[in-house]
Amino acid sequence: MNTIQSFMLRHPLLSVVLILPFTMVFTLAVFSLIINIVLPGLLALWLAGWVYTSIVGQHWRRNINEPFWFVRVG
Repeated sequence: MNTIQSFMLRHPLLSVVLILPFTMVFTLAVFSLIINIVLPGLLALWLAGWVYTSIVGQHWRRNINEPFWFVRVG
């Protein structure tokens, strides 16, 4: 471990270039998860509330001011 650490201290640019692909894969995985799962889920919840208020006959402005009014916190 000391040899790797000393090599990294002597060659910081090369070390960062070698670490870059692993950090890039991790970053892409996180962004892919957010864009493909989290954002569509939030949009679906918001639209479901919008459709619910339309069917029940409540005013649609509630969805703009409080987009997740149906989730109780606390």
